[in-house]
Amino acid sequence: MKKIIAISLASLMVSSVSNSSDYAGYAGAFLRSGMGARPLGMGGAYTAIAEGPEATYYNPGGLGFLTRSSISTSYQTLSLDRHFGHVAVSFPIRNEAAMAASWVYSGVSDITGRGESRQIFGQISNSSNAFTLSFAKAFNPDVSAGATLRYLTERLDDLESFTVGVDAGVIGRIYQNFTGGAFIQNLGSQHKWESSRYWSDGSTYEEPFPIIVKLGLAGEFYSGNLIGAVDYETSDQGGMRLRAGAEYWFTRKVTREVEDEYEEGVMRIVEDNIRQAGLRIGLDRGSPTFGASFYHDAGIVSLGVEYAFLFGREGTSSGHLFTLGIGF
Repeated sequence: MKKIIAISLASLMVSSVSNSSDYAGYAGAFLRSGMGARPLGMGGAYTAIAEGPEATYYNPGGLGFLTRSSISTSYQTLSLDRHFGHVAVSFPIRNEAAMAASWVYSGVSDITGRGESRQIFGQISNSSNAFTLSFAKAFNPDVSAGATLRYLTERLDDLESFTVGVDAGVIGRIYQNFTGGAFIQNLGSQHKWESSRYWSDGSTYEEPFPIIVKLGLAGEFYSGNLIGAVDYETSDQGGMRLRAGAEYWFTRKVTREVEDEYEEGVMRIVEDNIRQAGLRIGLDRGSPTFGASFYHDAGIVSLGVEYAFLFGREGTSSGHLFTLGIGF
């Protein structure tokens, strides 16, 4: 039975999970909606910041500067029975290196399936999943590079495809309080669909992912309380996109005793600015974004809630996104 009507509808609905329709006609559209409330609240301008577990998506090079482990997760319910979410974890390892892993998922369910004559034959669904593993290394206090290995699966009714791909990125201090970042995404990714399940004369269809390149610049001001960032994005499918964002953190000073890096057994007092709450604003290809964060530091563990409000673009509805974070 030919399920042209239902499959086409499901494909369009899942493509629209992304707030951007720039690459909606290409594979992996669900990934281009971004990950995490903090980066999205800054308009997605996160290439030169890339802090925490979300760095596995925005620029794995940022993971090399990690000093503590953290977990983040989010879930977003959208119109038309769509859903989108992620789980990510990052942790430092020996010799100024770090690793991270994440799962990003999206989908739509309970679509009424119809054949060529519009007869109803049941319910169909569409789901997309991306699993990543990242590694990064800081070569010195100013430069870090990393890479992500991604495994993607997509299921459309009875059709299923999987692919692997590689992302790579670097972050470095370029002048005093300014850092720059570069990131390339989707190297080697390509879905392969076999349509013979539906048509006796079906064939294999290859669906390549757009190779995306991002360049970012970020600056810290007022002792790091104010952070501004801008991203430039292009791809092998043409066009360019600009993103910009800024955030302000309310902090408190905490003194603690740590062992000296160079003299074993010698302790020294250091003073840290602990982030408690933040406000942010961004611009994602002409659409404004807003966000806020609140963190509670309970000694060894910190708990955080981050929020982003995203205005709808090109016919999509506005949305709210919450991310829960744990640092330890």
